[in-house]
Amino acid sequence: TTSAEHVAMQGTGLSPRALGTGYHNTDYSFADESDPVDQWRMIVAGRQKYRNSYDLSPFIDTRERRRIVGDAYISPLDIINGRTWHDTISLHESNFDTHGYTVHPVFLIDFPDKKDMIAPVPYRALLPKDLDGLLVTGLGISAHRDSMPILRMQPCIQNQGYAAGVAAAMVAADGIPTRSLDVKALQQHLVEIGSLPADTLEAQDSGKAPDDAVAAAVNSVVEEYRGLALLLEEKDRAVPLLKTAYEKADLPEHRLIYANILGMLGDATGLPTLIESIRSQEWDEGWNFRGMGQFGGSISPLDSHLIAAGQSGDPKALPVILEKVAQLDAAKEFSHHRAVAMALEAQRDPSAAKALADLLGKEGMTGHSINDISESNRQEERSEPLREIILARALYRCGDHEGVAEKILKTYETDLRALFAQHAHAVLTEKR
Repeated sequence: TTSAEHVAMQGTGLSPRALGTGYHNTDYSFADESDPVDQWRMIVAGRQKYRNSYDLSPFIDTRERRRIVGDAYISPLDIINGRTWHDTISLHESNFDTHGYTVHPVFLIDFPDKKDMIAPVPYRALLPKDLDGLLVTGLGISAHRDSMPILRMQPCIQNQGYAAGVAAAMVAADGIPTRSLDVKALQQHLVEIGSLPADTLEAQDSGKAPDDAVAAAVNSVVEEYRGLALLLEEKDRAVPLLKTAYEKADLPEHRLIYANILGMLGDATGLPTLIESIRSQEWDEGWNFRGMGQFGGSISPLDSHLIAAGQSGDPKALPVILEKVAQLDAAKEFSHHRAVAMALEAQRDPSAAKALADLLGKEGMTGHSINDISESNRQEERSEPLREIILARALYRCGDHEGVAEKILKTYETDLRALFAQHAHAVLTEKR
């Protein structure tokens, strides 16, 4: 279920069906497959949207669902860094086809665009923690939400499902716990049928990177962010080296990269460089939620610098962030609003509350919740409600101003879209 942490979800749809073969892939809304009200809303809205179609799909095409906490957890850093596992049972190949915006810190700094990647999935990612006799496959495995665009493609899921089925049969035949499975025997079978390459049998769990690899990544990160994922994985060892590299950097663009990474990691060493860069430019080209066919990063360079300034933890960042807030209105892209919200809620300074309330008071900034089924034709507006609820969340965490944030969040608490209702409720009930 959605938490107070973020309100990101891959876009979904309820597809029309035509006579004959084939299918129609859609992405025009958000849906929580576990919420019956949300399911009802999707069906009603789908009937309206495709009223002239032969039929509708019997299933809502959710790309993101609830996931287990398993014995192993697959993060975007694991995928980018090429992590290996001793108990791999399926290989998954795709690019980061996000159908929305990402939240992992690595994607707040850089994004791999359309590059295809191969990610191994270990048997342990299918095992729910502290629970025996159950295997979870597909969109429900133990992984970060931003890993799922690589892990959710249908052919790979089919291979994973086959492997899980064989594993279940082996466990049942031997009358043993799921964690006592002879994984090597399963892998040998999967190699024999061509589902896994032979070198899978020799793979081991990746260990920690050596110190010289971390040092090399610090040097290479200024070259199109090579090694960034390793630095985020090994941040305790990386931060002192990044601070030294920042101080020694000769080129301004290199200092800015180091400052940005340090800020994202909660270090304010490079804050003066971030402030100077932010003040020197107007808003750049931002990002709006489109969904289908949307690849690449979901924030702009300026967005990234603002988030890093806020997350540096230094209150000296506040004035420059508020300067950018004053330049925003409903015509500016969603990513810019998200950036200032993330920066300010990282600081949680009550002096930022009025500026956020003033922004929400501008024309077109509020009123995007769907609280009645008759309003469901507005479900294809996605940047607008996301913008409103994220800014309201930031305002609420900065102490609110004249009850503006609480009023907005309470309205979204009864939104028919479970994503927004659950997120608003989680924010309203968190300790302040």
